[in-house]
Amino acid sequence: RERVNAILWPGASCPRASRSRCTPIWHNMTFLTTRLMVRAAGLVSRQLRRASYRSGGAPFVFSPENFRAPALPHGLEVVNVPVRDATQKSLDGYGLLISSPDEISCEQGNFEITPWPTTGWRALDPGTGDEAGTTEGPFEVWWQGDYFYGHNLAIATANNFYLDGLGCMPEDASLEGSGNGDGQTLFLWMSDYHPDGGQLFWPLEPIPFMVCLGHRSRGDGIHPTDMRAFRVPRGRGIYIHPGTWHNGVYAAPAHTPARFLTRQGKVHARVSASWAAEFQTLLRVPLGSLLEEQ
Repeated sequence: RERVNAILWPGASCPRASRSRCTPIWHNMTFLTTRLMVRAAGLVSRQLRRASYRSGGAPFVFSPENFRAPALPHGLEVVNVPVRDATQKSLDGYGLLISSPDEISCEQGNFEITPWPTTGWRALDPGTGDEAGTTEGPFEVWWQGDYFYGHNLAIATANNFYLDGLGCMPEDASLEGSGNGDGQTLFLWMSDYHPDGGQLFWPLEPIPFMVCLGHRSRGDGIHPTDMRAFRVPRGRGIYIHPGTWHNGVYAAPAHTPARFLTRQGKVHARVSASWAAEFQTLLRVPLGSLLEEQ
């Protein structure tokens, strides 16, 4: 009987007169059940929103206004992105580590331009469909409080100014001073790819930086857990293949503002995914290891 009391009543050893003040175990069970139900309801809600998005619900529109100042919801889930050093081996299938921007160019014949897609069964004539070549120019990155911005000056569009990430969760982010983040973390809310050609990034001043890539084999079915972060050492740059999911280049506050040379296909087709809108998720990329290369 004492054992039964000990199980049913955590306070079974207290006097019978005061036993009403002891918490029955089923109260704890009710509390845990309620928490599980709340979490399950939240999961179902996220899955329904995701299903609605993919079945034709209102998708996030990457207009110039939305790209630079998206209305990010609060309470998003977080996925920690695995980080690896950028090497030719680790980048296999994603791109290449480069020692000079001159290594990859149309003049060298190794900058990938995707031939223009045809609409019928007839093939492109040889030597056509990829003649637009590349465009290049500065790609600027900087922090303003907790907001990390990128500005692509190589492309002829007004849709070239991006909020690339945040230093803390959206509900805590501030534009004032150094912000509320720890200066060692970047939360990514979106990624994109270019079906028309590759893209090259080369820092004009030698700084270490980070990129977050998804393999092109994932296509439009990309998932937050498919993304991988690559740490590019000081004095090196990166080239990524057409169709590789990416966004910009990411640098720690101590290394910004910074300017990169970017070279990419002149057509500049961009296909984007909002992790926040489609998956109710942010990607967490640790920037702290970049500070080891001061």
